[in-house]
Amino acid sequence: MIRLMIVDDHEVVRLGLISLFELYPKLKVVGQASTQDEAVNKALKIKPDLIIMDVKLSMQKQVNQNNGITACRKIKEALPETKIIMLSSYADDELIHESILAGASGYLLKGLDSQELIKSIEMVAQGKSILDPNITERVFKTMRMASKQQLLINELTNQEREVLKLIALGKTNKEIASEMVLSEKTIRNYVSQILAKLEVNNRVEAANFAVKNRILNVEEDMS
Repeated sequence: MIRLMIVDDHEVVRLGLISLFELYPKLKVVGQASTQDEAVNKALKIKPDLIIMDVKLSMQKQVNQNNGITACRKIKEALPETKIIMLSSYADDELIHESILAGASGYLLKGLDSQELIKSIEMVAQGKSILDPNITERVFKTMRMASKQQLLINELTNQEREVLKLIALGKTNKEIASEMVLSEKTIRNYVSQILAKLEVNNRVEAANFAVKNRILNVEEDMS
């Protein structure tokens, strides 16, 4: 018997899932919730085996927040053995990434058919991790891109990293030269090498690369 809890801020969705799971003797719905706070409180009390969690779950009096992910994180911290499948209408790379980091064992799109959902629940209950087939290639593509960008970053010398940070802060070659106590010609050479190594076309793209890959922490470096 797999003890399930359903978390979704749409009652129709919750009732639909409950009706579906009633057709399967090995599945038992032991609780449901519609908000982040309710989800966390009920999970701690019920201790379900597996939770079906809406990604775009709202807090009481708040909307359009990704609080399904927050609820997932809080539940996993308190109940590490409880498995969580995020159910979403959004094939969003950032939501997928945040869900996995929060401890979710699966991320499924709401368009999947009932048999796929049941099979996914059984797999996750057995300790496996799953992704919706429609987003698996997207995730691998993102991972491959991140891996390539890390390789490009590794090609930079310490001096080039420092120049890149200053470029991202909007400083000119003259200002960078003054700050690093180097000639402008040396800085121009560094800039050319950086653009080539990062495979970008100009300073703006280099600056965006630095921020996106956390070479530059804007809040810290500008403070």
